[in-house]
Amino acid sequence: MRWALMAAEEVVGKNGLAVVLRQAGLAQFVGNYPPEQLKVTTGLTLTHYAALNAGLLNFFGRAARSMSLRIGRQSARYAIDHQGALFGTAALLASKVLPVSTQIKMGLSAMQAGFRRLSQAVGQDRHLELEDRGEAWAYIDYDDPTSAGKTSDEPIGWIQNGAIQEALRWQIGKDVEVEQVACRSMGAPASIWLVSKTPKVPTA
Repeated sequence: MRWALMAAEEVVGKNGLAVVLRQAGLAQFVGNYPPEQLKVTTGLTLTHYAALNAGLLNFFGRAARSMSLRIGRQSARYAIDHQGALFGTAALLASKVLPVSTQIKMGLSAMQAGFRRLSQAVGQDRHLELEDRGEAWAYIDYDDPTSAGKTSDEPIGWIQNGAIQEALRWQIGKDVEVEQVACRSMGAPASIWLVSKTPKVPTA
């Protein structure tokens, strides 16, 4: 939560974030971010994350997608810099001799393992799976915090989308296509992001 708040502040500014938090019913976090630690802050629930995500989407309006992607990318950078051990970043750097598709799978698995450890540290379960879908890996989150208790007619997991993109860019040094194809807010049992097994081809 701390990294998402810091990333949001960087994108919308301290005053803008204060407005978002108050409108989202999260006024307790105005100028009072959770501490930096290798676990989920006690007392935080999926509802808090969902409220922050919904508040940001409402605040941005038509620009919600691009701005939320930026926040997701920045939050991933913070997590890598400050919680690298939790997400196994040393092992990921050592995997560069492997095929790119294998590196991407390892990166996604490490991300999911890190989220599980964060949740387990405070006695919570996080149901995450990774499936082979041919040309893509399916990143499946049955407890997607960005959509918990929310209803929408389109996917709203742009922050997680951006986080996956940035984590993989850091790992393999290239951009990878990430597309959310299912969202709990739309009634799906899990939120699903398809992550291409091959990097994007740079355009001239």
